[in-house]
Amino acid sequence: MDSKILEEAGLSRGEAEIYLILLKIGEATASQIAKHTKIARPNVYDYLNKLRKKELISFINKNNKTHYIPSDPEKIVDYMDEKKERILNNLDSLLNIYQSKKEMPLVEVYEGVEGFKTLMNDIIKVGQNFVGWGGSDKVRNYLPDYVVDRYLLLRKKNNIKGKMLYVEQESPLKTELTSFKKIPTEFASPSTTLIYGDRVASMIYTLIPVIIIIKSRELSNSYKKHFELLWKRAK
Repeated sequence: MDSKILEEAGLSRGEAEIYLILLKIGEATASQIAKHTKIARPNVYDYLNKLRKKELISFINKNNKTHYIPSDPEKIVDYMDEKKERILNNLDSLLNIYQSKKEMPLVEVYEGVEGFKTLMNDIIKVGQNFVGWGGSDKVRNYLPDYVVDRYLLLRKKNNIKGKMLYVEQESPLKTELTSFKKIPTEFASPSTTLIYGDRVASMIYTLIPVIIIIKSRELSNSYKKHFELLWKRAK
């Protein structure tokens, strides 16, 4: 088993390595753990103490020596649940801090597949109709079909409609929820811009795509006015 999975659960690399060794051998002293892991003995004690505080190991004394025993791996799930609960208990305070700064434009930049997923999830979360230009199905070149289909399904479920301008000779991401109008090829661009809620998002179709999301009510309103002018003039 890869220790990275345990690291993703909140354990340090040393903690994960020692816990995995204990799972394999069942019981060991600190010196035995040091030999198996090649971790310096003083550091082994430090990691063992941290694992004990997380209740992921226990110990017994045999022949005047301390032997360490791993807890059931389900304890890791309990540990993660406790962390989640502590965060949820303090979520109001965190949101208050976040909301106090929300008046200022917030720029978020993402890359690659996860960036597209973040944008799609945010559109569903905001749950408002969107407008934009540069409508294209290029997103399918970067994402598996099931991801795009899931996004379209959630849009339908939440009745999120769109109005998009797309360049002639390009193919938009078609769905019955979106209305389209054409604009001349001279306005072609390697990007798509979406305006939804208080957000303006740009998808830049480079080798590694870049997704920029700007949270600003003032900017969003300005872009929407610009879009409506273009929409009236488009075919």
